[in-house]
Amino acid sequence: MLETPTVTKRVFPEAFTRYCQTRFERTVRLTEQAITRLETQGQLVTLAAVCEATREFDAKHKGIQPITVLRNPKAAELFRQHSPAYQERQHQAKRAKRKRIRTKVGADVRAAYSGLRSADLILMVEDLKTQIADLKAQQARLQNERDEAYRWRDEALRQNTRQLAALTKLTSQAALAGGRP
Repeated sequence: MLETPTVTKRVFPEAFTRYCQTRFERTVRLTEQAITRLETQGQLVTLAAVCEATREFDAKHKGIQPITVLRNPKAAELFRQHSPAYQERQHQAKRAKRKRIRTKVGADVRAAYSGLRSADLILMVEDLKTQIADLKAQQARLQNERDEAYRWRDEALRQNTRQLAALTKLTSQAALAGGRP
């Protein structure tokens, strides 16, 4: 019988967990203090301004980095709630979001092109553009030839109609002339 290997879950030491929790709470606390200070002074709450303001509240005057605020879920949520610039940007992004046209691509097509480099795909697109331009020129040529053929057909029909009318007239004149003694 096959035995499945047992996977042991890695357990971090309690000291490390406490250290991470302390850092997490420090980031949230400094972010809250910085946002409060900026709002009371009437300044715009931006990520750079929050990080700069945290230096004043930090005991080491080190502050926190922008990525620290964004990686900490509570600090990031605080920033997003209080930053009008962030909210405006999100609003603009929602307005500007275009509906994506999703085409169903078959598995065979996806498999054929998924391994290609972007440079190869660009060359293929350029070749396709050239082929499309050639096909459009050929289509225009064929349409001109078709129009010319229709013109000749119409001219032939008019000529045949004139000849038929002339023959009908001659036949009727011959019948009238042949009926008199």
